[in-house]
Amino acid sequence: MTNKSIFFPRTLLLVLLLLFGVSSYAETSLVGAITFSELSKRIDESKAPVILDVRTPREYSSGHIKGALNIPYDELERRLGEIPGDKSSEIIVYCQSGRRAGIAEKILVEKGYTNLKDLTGHWQNWSAQVK
Repeated sequence: MTNKSIFFPRTLLLVLLLLFGVSSYAETSLVGAITFSELSKRIDESKAPVILDVRTPREYSSGHIKGALNIPYDELERRLGEIPGDKSSEIIVYCQSGRRAGIAEKILVEKGYTNLKDLTGHWQNWSAQVK
């Protein structure tokens, strides 16, 4: 095997990895973060953000953040019209621990929402802080 035959596949792999990494970063960089303390201060403001709980209705009914809208992540795409405001409105997304919120955030970014924030620690942290 020559150096050229080894060089090309390695170079191609490196280029693909870099492109994937850049596109992944671009997608996730559209989602900011907000902490428990930041959100708890803003929750009662007149310009409070939309708080989107993407857990199941059962999880939501067992406890949720005051004023949160419950749209399970697997129903989000067909229920986007229920989200108040427009695509530039601030939306805080949370679930139990983060996985489902990440999926929901990806859907929202793909649909053109531009002001998303992920709740740091999600419901696990929020419920522990409120006690």
